[in-house]
Amino acid sequence: MKYFIGISGYFHDSSVAILDENGKLIDFKKEEYFSRVKGDKSFPRLALMEMIKNFDLSNDNVLRVTFYEKPFKAWLNILKYSIKNNSLLNELTRNYFKNIWNSSIIFSYDLSKYLKISNQKVIYCDHHLSHTLTGTYYNNRNPITSIVIDGYGDESTSSIHHVKSSSEINNIWSSAFPHSIGLFYSAITDYLGFSINEGEYKVMGLAAYGQPIYYDKLSKTIYFRDGNLYLDNQYYDFCRSITRSYSDKIKEIFKINERESNQILDLNSPNFEEYANIAASAQKIVENLLKEIFLFAHKMTKEKRFIFSGGVAMNSVAIKEISKLEFIDEIIIPPSPGDSGAAIGAAYYGYLKSGNEFRTDFEKDDVEILSPGLIKNNIDDEEFISAKYDKICDEKKIVETACNIIASNEILATCYKNIETGPRALGHRSMICNAHSKQAVDELNENIKKRSKFRPVAPIILKENAEKYFSLSDKLYKSYYYMGSVAEVFNSQNIEAVVHKDNTARVQLCDENHILGKILSKLKEKNIDVLANTSFNISSDPMVYSLEDAYLAIERMNIKYLLTENGIYSKK
Repeated sequence: MKYFIGISGYFHDSSVAILDENGKLIDFKKEEYFSRVKGDKSFPRLALMEMIKNFDLSNDNVLRVTFYEKPFKAWLNILKYSIKNNSLLNELTRNYFKNIWNSSIIFSYDLSKYLKISNQKVIYCDHHLSHTLTGTYYNNRNPITSIVIDGYGDESTSSIHHVKSSSEINNIWSSAFPHSIGLFYSAITDYLGFSINEGEYKVMGLAAYGQPIYYDKLSKTIYFRDGNLYLDNQYYDFCRSITRSYSDKIKEIFKINERESNQILDLNSPNFEEYANIAASAQKIVENLLKEIFLFAHKMTKEKRFIFSGGVAMNSVAIKEISKLEFIDEIIIPPSPGDSGAAIGAAYYGYLKSGNEFRTDFEKDDVEILSPGLIKNNIDDEEFISAKYDKICDEKKIVETACNIIASNEILATCYKNIETGPRALGHRSMICNAHSKQAVDELNENIKKRSKFRPVAPIILKENAEKYFSLSDKLYKSYYYMGSVAEVFNSQNIEAVVHKDNTARVQLCDENHILGKILSKLKEKNIDVLANTSFNISSDPMVYSLEDAYLAIERMNIKYLLTENGIYSKK
């Protein structure tokens, strides 16, 4: 077997993807799985070494290694802007010079330390094309329009590609740094006291509790007009500073100063409403900007089907709003639309550059290939768990035992086979409970995860039961299998604990081939339609990866039950 490798790194969420010689994704690993550093941005040496071991990678069986951006262009783009608009002595300018040998420019050297491969096999893909091809991997019908919205990459912060065939992918529009929707949202994330590149989803959740009272003033700092995206850099410092993303001028818009990150923010916190109003205003701006860009793309390409990727494509609330546009027939969101998932697009670029065509060997409605299930990991020895846990069932009784645990309103953690491709836990690295029990959901969310009340857990439901509770859009149907979009809730009776303030839920559909689908099918006997799901990790840590990670997490979080593919364990 021959392989195509894609690598992302040096900015955030480094990862490695591998396709087989037929262009099929067979493994994907983020560096944080192994380093246990949340959002690890270093060269993904541990992830790569794991793949070298698992697939015996060498110059003989690797056809291409593709990096997900063009390093010199990416480094030079911001440097040129900073020299022109700041100065040679500016901290951003100096930082780019200072860190040149810690940037992606040394990718080829870093790669050579772990994988000895011919230089002719190492290629580079434009950053936004990597995102586009990640989405294209999950599409089986062309032509289609790809929209990429993120912070920035290479020369662009946003782009539109018209994908006609594997040999005709035209970049027909782009927006240059610093005019960036992603960096705007990150600046608001920073102002609200959350970590950039990690806390944006908290802003999205917080927005449901506020009113967009700052929309009019804030929308004057970033807007889309005459086919151009504009950002007024008087309000934002990310284009001149390495320590702060917003300027003092933005404080003139809001009624409250920035929130200190060490302050607790919850429903009863002082100034909660004001911070929620800021979040709501920013969220509305993003939604409206995206609607304008999608309409602009439609007018240029006349297409009604879209791929949407880049970090902003993880804004599942905005995606629901975009889907309401009448000219859209379908939106394809890859399971991992951010930078880590761009490694998949990079690997696909290597596959296409080797003379191959787009893969179309899957059916239009084949959800399984569109979902993130990949090869199984090697099963670790579970004997070390037996010191503190009893094995209460083997693999043959997993479903039945899990149902009894859930029906008793207990919490069940899962470390089942391989981890999901995307950033959302979908049952293989989850903590689940009965969504019909508010007490169980509150215990999971507030006491075990210790999360703020404005961040709800997600509902999981069999596709055959989904329409009892949720208004699902045909335009987004596949994305519901990996929580790509929220959905309106029209029947919240008995599932209020998984419904957000704005009457939406980030629903996950599953079928009976999925472990959670099997559990839900059995739970019908107990009148339980919906499970509550959250990622299996301690706050600020990556999701658990190995059984060792799972063991440490359940000990620290005081969880009683753990499900693996070999059975279920209970604390002694």
